[in-house]
Amino acid sequence: MGSYPRIMDSSNSTYELFGPVNLFWSTRYDRAMTLFLTCLKHFAEFAYSKDLENNIPPDKCFKLPYKIENDKVENYSITQSFNKQENWTKALKYTLCNLKWALYWFVGNTNFQPLNATVASPTEVPAGGSVYSKRGTDIKSSARNSSKP
Repeated sequence: MGSYPRIMDSSNSTYELFGPVNLFWSTRYDRAMTLFLTCLKHFAEFAYSKDLENNIPPDKCFKLPYKIENDKVENYSITQSFNKQENWTKALKYTLCNLKWALYWFVGNTNFQPLNATVASPTEVPAGGSVYSKRGTDIKSSARNSSKP
């Protein structure tokens, strides 16, 4: 949909995922963010089912670190209308963390290869199976530690 991100619901209504947004009257933006969370939750359910299909034990299957329920991430609403700024910010922070886990699962469970070979070599990106046990690895901190004398 061009350079302005939008999301569409089941009745083909589109909602903007960009501002400017009025803090007190942002129902279209709030609806867009709620739909976005719904998409992320559906992806997590899909990833979990794929792990089960690949005979990954249920306790090792993909699971988002922060629970999504309707418009809330870990009990913090992602809607901006009538919400405290700090609560909205926490909801966004938890959403980004969930997205990071979803991206990590996707890269580890598909044949996705980065465009730039310096980002990751093929041996660093597993071709299949669950990468659940590897999620604690932080590439940036590993790089920092390896550069120290």
